[in-house]
Amino acid sequence: MTTPFPLLRLPRLALIPVFQQMEPNDLIAFSLLSDRAKLLSKTRGLSVTSINVVAENHSLNMNIVQRDGKKLLFSLMSKNYTEFVFVLVDGKAVVWRILGLSTAELIHRILDVTNCELIPEVQFWETESFDALPILATLPHIEQIYISRDCNEVFVHKMLEMLSKVTSNIDMYQDRFANLEQFQKVLMLNMNSITINVMTARDPTRFRLSLDALLICNAVHLHLFEVMISVKNLNRFFKLWIRNKSNPRLEHFILITSEEVSRDVLLKGLNAIEMPQTTTRTFRVTDHANSRCREKVVTGGLDVMRSDGTRATLEIKAMPGISVVEFYVWM
Repeated sequence: MTTPFPLLRLPRLALIPVFQQMEPNDLIAFSLLSDRAKLLSKTRGLSVTSINVVAENHSLNMNIVQRDGKKLLFSLMSKNYTEFVFVLVDGKAVVWRILGLSTAELIHRILDVTNCELIPEVQFWETESFDALPILATLPHIEQIYISRDCNEVFVHKMLEMLSKVTSNIDMYQDRFANLEQFQKVLMLNMNSITINVMTARDPTRFRLSLDALLICNAVHLHLFEVMISVKNLNRFFKLWIRNKSNPRLEHFILITSEEVSRDVLLKGLNAIEMPQTTTRTFRVTDHANSRCREKVVTGGLDVMRSDGTRATLEIKAMPGISVVEFYVWM
């Protein structure tokens, strides 16, 4: 019979080269043994490029990308296997016993050992269970939350209610909201960005954004794809922006729609100045997870001036089957 090696009895300096030879998944597994094992495993200085979390049904999956490009997949919270965690390493499935740790404790231990200070993205797919929400609410800052169209409205409202304080960017696919008052609470949050995607572009009952909803939105970046908005309401919104009576935080707005946008109706009363095509300016976005508009060269456009002297540029583009309205605020 092989005699167990008393690894934890080694001096700390002797443990460091041992940990340096361990694979990241083995190091994480070792950290689950005890609090002392967790502290010792941190001497390795393990770091990863990203950890994304996917919530699907009753499971939480953590996708860990290491510096060398290798990936680890942890599957947690399965209803039938509460004492185990499933780990996928190099295409091979491994089962670990959790050893009495709760799912929340397990997640935080993994984050602690990997020196992860934020989660780039948490995705929700076909999820109706609230079980994971209290756990996710304890995570460090979540850069972006992605909500698929398969999540029902009740779950979406509950999720945003619980997680809005730990995230700054929301990207959602929703065709309609029955409870618009609840959704307006989302628009009022101090988010960095809110992106709303509607999949059923030709559905006349699809999600419609009112002028009141536009006015209460407090996001720095508002991106709308196939959301219905009256061109007259959009015109009123820009007029109120010029009078400094709408979202003062707004830096970037974009609407992409398959409906026609009347240029004359949109620009009525804005006193916009058309800039020559030789005028080019670079619009830069910082601290924004959504890379759709991280940096863009704006050519020409229509300039408007807010009452406090802030300048903005409005672009209106018509392409076959698509209209694009984009608004840049020069800070």
